[in-house]
Amino acid sequence: MEQLLLKKVQNSFLQYGRNLNIDPLLPEEKQWILEKLEKAKLKDPSAEWYELVEDVVYDYVTNQDGEF
Repeated sequence: MEQLLLKKVQNSFLQYGRNLNIDPLLPEEKQWILEKLEKAKLKDPSAEWYELVEDVVYDYVTNQDGEF
């Protein structure tokens, strides 16, 4: 499941002009994204993964949590 989520994350980043094959995430960034996805799914089990991925990647790109 993790690989599938990472593929969705990679595709989502392309919308923001970042190719993770060329400019990969740091291990800490990847872990942060996966943890945010897990928490979001627990909070809303009926949400679709693609929606959660889009939201988490947007939060990352706009630095809404102030973590990166």
